[in-house]
Amino acid sequence: MSHLPLLRMSVSRRCAAPAQPAPPKPACGARQHLFAVRDTRLPLFRPAHRLLVSLLAATLLAGCGDTRPVRQPEGTVAFRSGSGPETASQSFVVPGLAFQRSGMLVPAHQQAWQSAWAEEDQEHSLLKGATGGLTTGIGFLMITPMATAFWPAAVGIVVASTAMGMLGVTQTDPADVRMSAPDRAVIVEATKTLQPDRLFREAMEQALRRRTGEPLQVVTWHMAGSGDTAGTDPLIEARAQGLDGVLDFAIDALGLAAGEERDTFGVFVQVRVRALDARDGQLRYERVLSYGPGIAVPGLPRSDFHTVEFLAADQGRVYRQVASDAIRRLARVLAADTQLPLAR
Repeated sequence: MSHLPLLRMSVSRRCAAPAQPAPPKPACGARQHLFAVRDTRLPLFRPAHRLLVSLLAATLLAGCGDTRPVRQPEGTVAFRSGSGPETASQSFVVPGLAFQRSGMLVPAHQQAWQSAWAEEDQEHSLLKGATGGLTTGIGFLMITPMATAFWPAAVGIVVASTAMGMLGVTQTDPADVRMSAPDRAVIVEATKTLQPDRLFREAMEQALRRRTGEPLQVVTWHMAGSGDTAGTDPLIEARAQGLDGVLDFAIDALGLAAGEERDTFGVFVQVRVRALDARDGQLRYERVLSYGPGIAVPGLPRSDFHTVEFLAADQGRVYRQVASDAIRRLARVLAADTQLPLAR
């Protein structure tokens, strides 16, 4: 019983302790500021920002899905053989009497054909894809000022476009694989085996024989090989045979050019025909005619297109056949030219 007063006193003291003061209520302006700070912590929940990110993501997925290199235009040269200048089709004619007796110039020694493939892009595919994706992302930001005001979306666009560019080059179609070195070597060797100049002269001689009714006389001449080896004058030989005109048939260029579909190629040929007056050496006629992918010749069908693997099959047999057909077609067109000064 003696401890009861003390217990009551301690309890009363606890109950009498002052309560903690309640935090002051913020003013109206402070309350609006607090809500504004809380709202900027989660900007993605804003409807406008969500709509912006959704639109930008959809645009990237729709526009950056295919990052493969753009197909080369039809007619772009991939392989070229020959030493003549590459020019467009053209004609040069000097009026005069037609040749009554004509000959055909044939060099004593055939020149070696110089063949070369177009240089390929040596840039790594992943680096090229990343560069293309990064350029696409930056370009999209430049035309969309609204995206730059929200920096997380801007960073996401650049990162996503770069990743899409790298992903695109890793998912390239098998048809986009570069042509192999063995196929290249087969095409080069097949061009040498074809002997295009000899084939063109034979095709022109056969076509002109049907036009004039008699074969062309052969005028053999030697070209100057070096400083100590002089060439011969073919006009002297032509006059010795009683000819009043000589014809020169040559192929300036032969090779492969890009077709109308991805990774297809067609044979292109550029030929040249000249007619010289054997008496004074005057050039009476010259015509350059080109035929191949993207080059239309009246009276001839469009050039055929094939893959390099198909053209190089069977040691280039298909390539030689397609090139031979193109050369013979051009010979028939040139032999039928009425401006060629040959008497019937």
